[in-house]
Amino acid sequence: MSLIRLFFQLLFLRAGPEDMPAGQQPLLIAVGFYLVVGVLLDLAVTSEGGLGHGLGAGLMLLAADALVLVGYSAGLAALRGHRARTPQMLTALFGATAMLGLVAWPLVVMQPTGLEGENVDGQVGLWSVLMIALFAWNLVVLGQIYRRTLDFGAAIGVLTALGYFILSSLVYMTLAVQLLPGETGLPT
Repeated sequence: MSLIRLFFQLLFLRAGPEDMPAGQQPLLIAVGFYLVVGVLLDLAVTSEGGLGHGLGAGLMLLAADALVLVGYSAGLAALRGHRARTPQMLTALFGATAMLGLVAWPLVVMQPTGLEGENVDGQVGLWSVLMIALFAWNLVVLGQIYRRTLDFGAAIGVLTALGYFILSSLVYMTLAVQLLPGETGLPT
């Protein structure tokens, strides 16, 4: 339970990667938590297709994102000469990302489809503002983890987090076109 509490404290910048327990077991717990929340989000997004609709592809995209997070973050730690901090940094990154996913879950479930009534523009506008705020919060939280692990300033930490999101999005879109033709809104 204390690990989940630490993940929660990461969201409010009250804990950092240095506060995460060292070792592989906390990292595996964080990765497991990340995967469970990722599956919940995937099910929320694909709920109209029924259980299992695209779940295999969703799991592959989730695994690809996890690999991008590990490769990007471990690579930066190696470049900065902080390899020893990598397990705690990854524990913090996976744990914080999972907690933010739990915060995002209600928003994903409530995503306006345009069929809910007369005030569609207002619903989409509010939903969009909330999603942008959540993304900004995500950048700050992950930026703080990178800042504290890699000895960056606050702005460089946020830019480092933005770099991860850009790389992750590029990988996601490339794979999604191959794995989910017709479901991504992208040309097939």
